[in-house]
Amino acid sequence: SSNTAVNGMSVSRRGSWQRERSGVARWIIAALILALLVLPPLWLAWPVLGDPSKRFIERSGELDQVQVTRQWQSEDSRYRNLTLSATTGLQVQVTVRRPLAMDEPGPLIILLGGYGTGRRAAELVTDIGAMTVASISYPYQGPEELEGWQLLWHFDKVQQAILDTTPALLLTLEHLARQDYVDSTQIELIGVSFGAFFVSIAGAMEERFSRVWLVQGAADPRAIYEYQLRDRIPFDPARALFARLLGFFTATESLKPERWVGKISPRPVVVINSRGDTAYPQTSVAILHAALREPYELEWLPGEHVTPGSEEVLKQLNERVLGRIIAENNPE
Repeated sequence: SSNTAVNGMSVSRRGSWQRERSGVARWIIAALILALLVLPPLWLAWPVLGDPSKRFIERSGELDQVQVTRQWQSEDSRYRNLTLSATTGLQVQVTVRRPLAMDEPGPLIILLGGYGTGRRAAELVTDIGAMTVASISYPYQGPEELEGWQLLWHFDKVQQAILDTTPALLLTLEHLARQDYVDSTQIELIGVSFGAFFVSIAGAMEERFSRVWLVQGAADPRAIYEYQLRDRIPFDPARALFARLLGFFTATESLKPERWVGKISPRPVVVINSRGDTAYPQTSVAILHAALREPYELEWLPGEHVTPGSEEVLKQLNERVLGRIIAENNPE
């Protein structure tokens, strides 16, 4: 009977140990599932929490290296493709275009177009007069085309590019403002379409920008996300929730132009929009205009929103923006 008792205790202990082991395994599995659900959002949320101004300055760092990757010339201009590297690891691809006949320092235009145009914008404009025009590419390091689950898989790279665009503008300014062909009192910053969202931030942070141009821009990016998703997500509550989450993880609460554009004052801001623009909701355009502070100019163009890189937007850039700057510097 004693053996039976011992065996019973042994079986009981084994059963208890197996139950404990099973319970621990379930807790481990639950913890892993929770980590998989919680850690990626936390990882993506961390960079967008709080005021990004200090992080922008830290990320732009100090200029560590300037590499000339290509140089050539046309009938009226010389071009250089540069890679600017900061001590923080930030890299910026820049095209610098200077007129061949330029004997003294002149105005500098830093141009941020749409994502598809990038640094080629300096090549695409026609007349630059006696000015230097520099255009940058967005500092995105992922695949060129993202669809479906690819966007989620590479979302950290998209987020990093959004957070790095303002530092990229600051680093570009830091390099070019030192050049002997630049009049440091005449440095103008132009943002077109998607670029207009970022130049309001850089323009507010850096007083060396003497004037800021917002061409085909808007405000309230979260509302723009929701507006542009209306065909893909027809259910209103789901679309609103998705737009809010997307807005949070792309830092739009910190980066939305209406929080920054008023801080450019007392330096002037010129805003150019199209009356027939259906790319953005009219409420977002109105919010941008309401956030402006004197001195500012507001100009309306006929027609639709145009894609940066198209002939129409380049014509507008030359006639409305670059042409005006050229005329101001050559009043005769």
